Amino acid sequence: MSLASFILAVAFILLTPGPTNTILAASGAAMGWRSAMLLPLAEAAGYLLAVTFYVVLADAVGNSPAAMQAMKAVAAVWLLFSAWKLWRQKMQSPACGRTVALRRVFLTTLLNPKAMLVGAVLLPGMEVELRTQATGAFIALSLAAGALWTLFGSSLPGRMKPYAYRIAAIVVGLFSLVAASGAIAG
Repeated sequence: MSLASFILAVAFILLTPGPTNTILAASGAAMGWRSAMLLPLAEAAGYLLAVTFYVVLADAVGNSPAAMQAMKAVAAVWLLFSAWKLWRQKMQSPACGRTVALRRVFLTTLLNPKAMLVGAVLLPGMEVELRTQATGAFIALSLAAGALWTLFGSSLPGRMKPYAYRIAAIVVGLFSLVAASGAIAG
């Protein structure tokens, strides 16, 4: 895979709705753009750690279906837990919610199936010399996509904002079901 095709694929992947993007949008809606603008940094840090882990794991276990099932199962459990926490999350002042949101975005990104796709499929399919550049491009694109999702959430109509966490909980819960069915199906 060339660097240009990697960047195009990753841009599409990062702009697609997913668990992290849902939480970024909900946090932007609940906290406002100014308070939520640091969240894409937590996303980028989570992706860097997760992608690095998945590259190492993919190199170590190869194409082991059992390892992939186990990773999907862990992601499904985390997403279900995160959905439950989002459902119970109260609208609060941005300063109080920022620490919780940073932690939630970081941990959800660590277990995001997108990180698994990039680290276990896309990067291993590239020349080893290009992996560092590709990883840097991925992190830069994740910052941009995260900022867009946060801005999107903060620009939602005011009447929707009180329900942002509940809507996000439903969406993340659905992602948990998809991850669980992937783990079960193999």
